[in-house]
Amino acid sequence: MAAPYSGRCLCGGIRFTIASEPSAILSCFCEHCSKGAGSTNQIIAKFAHADVKISAGQHLIATYTFITDTSSGAPKAKAFCRTCGAPLWTVPASARGTHLLIRPSLLSEHHFKPQSEIFVGHRPAWATAVEGAEQWQGVRGK
Repeated sequence: MAAPYSGRCLCGGIRFTIASEPSAILSCFCEHCSKGAGSTNQIIAKFAHADVKISAGQHLIATYTFITDTSSGAPKAKAFCRTCGAPLWTVPASARGTHLLIRPSLLSEHHFKPQSEIFVGHRPAWATAVEGAEQWQGVRGK
């Protein structure tokens, strides 16, 4: 499936569309993503913020901001649904106003395969790397 994509939170209160393809698809093993996903890692699709349109439930979007406990040391916001608690997207300081790091599982079609895996030093020993994906000890490119 290709853009546009439609997505929603678990309860359906928040609905949105995305008019573009993701510029990156990542699997992140950092502590924030693991705990936020309730798993070993979280899949993230990086979309242009301008291409994401909230069609319902804007008032249901809540944000938690990590002030300094981040890999960059800069604030990072995580959005979620106030009703069902579903994680929606992350906005690191470097992406503010330009990109949303959206959870592809929210999309009606989520066929995205990670191109990169980050913070792989936190990957459990029993988990294997995604075949063909770049592997990074920290953030992508470092």
